[in-house]
Amino acid sequence: MTLQKANNLFEFFKSTLVINLAVCVVPILFLGLFAFKYTFLTVGFAVSLAVKELNSENEYLFYYNNAISKKELWLSAWGCAFVFLVILSFTFSFIATLF
Repeated sequence: MTLQKANNLFEFFKSTLVINLAVCVVPILFLGLFAFKYTFLTVGFAVSLAVKELNSENEYLFYYNNAISKKELWLSAWGCAFVFLVILSFTFSFIATLF
């Protein structure tokens, strides 16, 4: 995989991250961190992809022209979301042990 392709995949992930985190605010406030983790990887991710489908349909043409399929975009974004969640979980766990 080229560096440009990896950068494009990461940019797609970053564009879905804000929406995903916004969707996950309610579960973390009312149900805690455990619900946030599951919501982040399921409902929040699905909503962020749905918003991208509705609002940024022409963006997929850019990725297609750079030899990145929609399936590859979604799988890489989910993988990045999983890694982000693992890092976030370790950070919260570390902070909780300090205080």
